[in-house]
Amino acid sequence: MSNIEPLAREVVERVCRRTGMPEAEIPAWVDRHWEAAAAEIEAGNCDENGEIKPGSDWRKGLEAYRDRLAAKRK
Repeated sequence: MSNIEPLAREVVERVCRRTGMPEAEIPAWVDRHWEAAAAEIEAGNCDENGEIKPGSDWRKGLEAYRDRLAAKRK
C-alpha cells in the first residue's frame, strides 16, 4: 500500500457519502476510484476532503494519473 492510498481511499469514501451514495455501493466505488483521487491530491487539485481547489488544472491531475498507471506497469 502506498503512503497516499489510505488518504485517497478516505477522500473517495467522503465524496461518496457526501453525494448520498448507498452504503453498500461505497466499498466497490472506493476500490475503483482511489487511484484517481490519489492523482488529484498529488497534483494539488483537491484537498483532503475531496474539494476541488480554486485554480486547479485538470491536466496536472491527468498527468499524475498517467504517471501512477505507468509506475504500476513497471
